[in-house]
Amino acid sequence: MKNLFTLHLLIAAVVCSAFADQKPNIIFILSDDQGYGDLGCYGSENIKTPNIDSIREEGIKFESFYVQNRCSPTRASFMTGCHAQRIDMAKVIYHRDRSGLNANEITVAELLRDAGYATGLVGKWHLGEWPQFNPTYHGFDYFYGYIDQGGEGRVILENREKEADVDKETDRFSSKRFLPAGLEFIRKNKDQPFFLYYASNIPHTKWLPHADFAGSSEQGAYGDCVQQLDWEVGQLLKELDTLGLKENTLVIFASDNGPQLNTEGYGSAGPLRDGKWTYFEGGVRVPCVMRWPGKIPAGSTNSEITGIIDMLPTFCAMAGVDVPSDRIIDGENILPYMFVQPLGKPIHETFIFPGATIRHGDWKLFVKDQKPGGGIKKGKTDRVPAKEGSLFNLSNDLGESKDVSGAYPEKAAELNAMMETYMQAFKPTIRPRENVSTD
Repeated sequence: MKNLFTLHLLIAAVVCSAFADQKPNIIFILSDDQGYGDLGCYGSENIKTPNIDSIREEGIKFESFYVQNRCSPTRASFMTGCHAQRIDMAKVIYHRDRSGLNANEITVAELLRDAGYATGLVGKWHLGEWPQFNPTYHGFDYFYGYIDQGGEGRVILENREKEADVDKETDRFSSKRFLPAGLEFIRKNKDQPFFLYYASNIPHTKWLPHADFAGSSEQGAYGDCVQQLDWEVGQLLKELDTLGLKENTLVIFASDNGPQLNTEGYGSAGPLRDGKWTYFEGGVRVPCVMRWPGKIPAGSTNSEITGIIDMLPTFCAMAGVDVPSDRIIDGENILPYMFVQPLGKPIHETFIFPGATIRHGDWKLFVKDQKPGGGIKKGKTDRVPAKEGSLFNLSNDLGESKDVSGAYPEKAAELNAMMETYMQAFKPTIRPRENVSTD
């Protein structure tokens, strides 16, 4: 307990010294189904990403950044700072589900808005496809993106009003509409603190790059789409330079889950096993780079456990607002990692996907069977399942290739007991998602 108290004091000291002048702007860019190995700064030789790589060169690269294994759960975790399972958002939310993020959840957008930030979401929401779940009801001053309207199909909304129908061959998979909206939001709010959540739908299948990028990579249409997204990132960075906002803006780039591997032309999880829909490292460990000139030391690398759940507490610290204390928040403030400040112990020594896997230090245990993501009938067909009780040591087996539960039964039993204890405390704290009324 004393060590934990000391850790929090150190974090508080970092926060106080960092934001004595003015609140920083925040741009959080989230790609869609992009693999760990699909950026130049994460080892890709076939996809060129100079703009995203520049964020890493001028900032920090996180090597153990965790998200959920599919779209909606990751976005719910980002919004609330909680494991998606805790807020009953552990599955992809479609219009037919008649449900979405509960209005009682306090989102990072609400917290930043109340701290004086202009808040904007451009792109993909996916936390409820009915009018009552519109992002403008969850803390965003501005929303420009698409929503599934049911019988009307997907439409592009500006705030709560329909702006256009979605053209499936352009807007649905690589819309040209999102970048202008993001740039305009930055320009409009340049004189006040702003939070822009730029939620791209690239490189989700189908891969339909714009003509300017078709054939531009050495990894087919998938790689072309990633290079298109890199160009969009470059335009956002250029706008910050033009407006003189670079020095006071934190820019983060991450992916919502690993690559979809059950289709031809798939992306790469690099050295990690499998991809989307799984709790293998390739499904839940994603690239994450951050840049904040003068605050984050250029060229830094962090290999400690971090995750998208940490964004809400971290952004709260930056904005000078308290994390909600009337509910459990799973994330932690990781500013000391971003600033490369020494800490006596890891912020996350253990990371749990409730009921599925537990990582403690370098050890990882599966507490239920794990099948290859999306099946193996096509795409990457050499993937194999892992049975319940499989144990891996990530320090010497990052690709989770050798189950060592037989050699280390005590360690497997220890992690299993940790998961059981965690789940006993976890289940009574689950908060429900919100359903659409049938009246």
